[in-house]
Amino acid sequence: MNMNHVQRMILSNQYEIMSKLNPENAAYYQRCKTIVERGYCLEMLELEKEFGHITADVCQEVNDILEMHHALKVSYENLSETDRAEIAPSRIEFIGYARAYEHELADYVSFLLDSEKRYPELNKVGSELNSEIAMQDKYLRMLSVWRDCPRQYKLSIQEIRNVISA
Repeated sequence: MNMNHVQRMILSNQYEIMSKLNPENAAYYQRCKTIVERGYCLEMLELEKEFGHITADVCQEVNDILEMHHALKVSYENLSETDRAEIAPSRIEFIGYARAYEHELADYVSFLLDSEKRYPELNKVGSELNSEIAMQDKYLRMLSVWRDCPRQYKLSIQEIRNVISA
């Protein structure tokens, strides 16, 4: 984290204010204040981790993954009852990301669903989603198969199977 003296002084003052406003965490804020004031670079990197960073490409991938799940749901609902009986509805549901391994992605999904109110048709609360296992690789494989489908919102039963099995 590269900051000039003025930025460090401002951040130091913010930590001082936070220690007064939040006395139960005062020791933590005082530690942060000391790190910033004294310019301990190694520990400043630790503070920087608190500020997440997701690239525009990754944000777009997450949006595309949510859109794919929307398309799966629409396509599933448009299938005949016989075809729907072949796939459990839970197989097409978006289950989120593993907060233990993919917390930035999980937080971004929570932001999109809860704050931005995007993808309401998924009937999900982002803050409650936690897949327990890392899902990004699986979702990217699914996304690749879905993108190759000619009618992404009118998937056949076989195309749905291919996407969810990717």
